[in-house]
Parts: sequence; structure tokens; C-alpha cells
Amino acid sequence: MEPQIDEELEVLDPGPRQRSLLTRQPYHRSEAIWNGEDSGPLTCRGRTKEMANVQMQDNRVIDIIKLLRLEGLFRAPSREIDNCLISALVERWRPETYTFHLPHGEMTITLQDVEVIFRLPIDGDVLVGPTAVVDDGGWRRLCTELLGFSQPNDNKTLVGQRILISRLVEAVAAPLPHDATEMQIHWYARCYILALIGDKLFMDKSGDRVHLMFLDFMRNLRDPPQYS
Repeated sequence: MEPQIDEELEVLDPGPRQRSLLTRQPYHRSEAIWNGEDSGPLTCRGRTKEMANVQMQDNRVIDIIKLLRLEGLFRAPSREIDNCLISALVERWRPETYTFHLPHGEMTITLQDVEVIFRLPIDGDVLVGPTAVVDDGGWRRLCTELLGFSQPNDNKTLVGQRILISRLVEAVAAPLPHDATEMQIHWYARCYILALIGDKLFMDKSGDRVHLMFLDFMRNLRDPPQYS
């Protein structure tokens, strides 16, 4: 037999109790849920498909990754996206305070968290550079110079400043020849590292592209600057 419950269940106040700070509550995802309009879990974009079959084992490339202090990012395992978990976190995220509002208090993601998870350096020179080039052909020339291949004028592979990650993966699909020149090794390494950055660090709404602005910081792969 089920136990008898004499007391009425307490209905939780969805909050916020004080709206002077959390001013965007009427537009927050949690508002719709409390009003019985739950639209289900969010559909999250991931890029594991592009990098799933890329297993970098060439020590010449791995040595360059270590020089750039990105070994932690390189060693980090690929992750499966849990749409329900991310949806729950979105429901707890408050853009007014940049914190997650949880039953036990507020929590946020710090730079130290990123350092611990990916073992990325947080000391060194700051990355500062242009995100756009006035001359549209500038990005195409940058690809030819630093990636070793030219871009077709199809308005598909390269759109604005963003290149398809699948094109970078295609460039590293075959192993490097044993007698590859230093320039070929550097082209190969830049393609892989740029795809790695787009896959694990700097994702955007495009879903399948990465910005070329990071290429300029990989010009010198012999003695690269120590960036934060």
C-alpha cells in the first residue's frame, strides 16, 4: 500500500523572488517551463564527426603541438554531447550575472577551470590581431601561404574569414611522407591544429567552420611565441 500523505505538497516558487537584478526572466527559458511550455531538450551543434577519424600519431606534428603549448588540448578526449544536460544548464544560466543559479547557490566557469581541463597556458602574450581583412583575397592568400593549398571560388569552402573544418581534415587525411620538407610539415601541422582549435575550443554558430584569424599566430613554428 502506498503511504498516506496528509500534508499538502509545497509548491516551489519558480522565482526570481527579487526581479530588480534578474530583469530578463520573462524572456528566459525557465519562464516557459514554469508556465508548462517545455519545448524539450535543445539541439546542440557538435563537430565530433569531422575529427572522429583523425588520429594524429606523427611525432613531427606532435612536437609542434607541444611547442605551441597545446598538448593538453591535443590529449583531451573527444566528447559526446549530452543535449539534456546542456539544456538543464541553460535553464540555470543567468545572462544578467553570468552565473549558474543552482539550489545550493551560484556557480560560474573560471579561467582556472579551462586551464585544468585542457591544461592550456594562461600566462604569456595576449592574442591580439585583426578578425577581418578589407581585401577579400587576403584570406585566400593566407591559406595558400600557411596551409599549402588554394581555395576555389565556390563560396562554399571559404566563406568570409571561416574555412570548412572538413577541408582541413581532408588535408591531413593521408599521413605525412617520411621525406616531407619542413614547409610541408608546417602546412600539415597548421591544418591539423586549426581543425583541433575549431573542434574543441572556438566553436561558433556555423557548426562546421573555424576562423582563419588563428593562422597568423602560427606563422613561426620553429620558435613560436608563448601565448596565453
